[in-house]
Amino acid sequence: MARVADQLIETLRNDIRSGVLRPGDQLEEAALAERFGVSRTPVREAVRSLVDSGLLETKPRKGALVRVLSAKELIDLFEVAAELEGMACRLAAERLTADKAAALEDALHFCRTAAEANDQDGYAKANLAFHQAIHNAAGNNRLIEQIEQLAGHINPYRAMPFQMRGRLQKSTEEHASIAEAILKNTGTQADELMRDHMMLQGQRLPMILEAIEPR
Repeated sequence: MARVADQLIETLRNDIRSGVLRPGDQLEEAALAERFGVSRTPVREAVRSLVDSGLLETKPRKGALVRVLSAKELIDLFEVAAELEGMACRLAAERLTADKAAALEDALHFCRTAAEANDQDGYAKANLAFHQAIHNAAGNNRLIEQIEQLAGHINPYRAMPFQMRGRLQKSTEEHASIAEAILKNTGTQADELMRDHMMLQGQRLPMILEAIEPR
């Protein structure tokens, strides 16, 4: 039973990180049990675990929902994420190999393609892949673990600014500047560009959160 619950936890956590489940979405036990072909017992266990980790919350008469963070919580998280992502850029610039450089350029290409097509869903995936390419190039497993832990909380919100007019193109320009700094092995500049990139995104989120209607 525990193994089934662990699998559910990992799947639901990935759904939240990737944006398949969005802040405020309700998780119904019966629907989850049917989706995964299991009884409600491991579903309840998985939900309790995700509530304890802060990814879900429970409300009277609504059950479990993907937790909607406050503006203050989001800014706090993005401040920490900006520092960690900046550090990843600095390390990536110092440790860049030919294959990691190629992976970074490929990820940037996917961002450009999605932005040109104004494909918000495609850009959200390309955006995460771009950041992941930097994390891989940094070559620090402990750092990656910390970033992934934060990602579970902030990733559901990262795509929200992409709805703003011109944001896909602006984000791609910021990515291009970051990638250029890394490829030129200028780690300090890459660090600063990434921190600015992350915090500009974080500062837009409170406005977007205000537009989320109570569910």
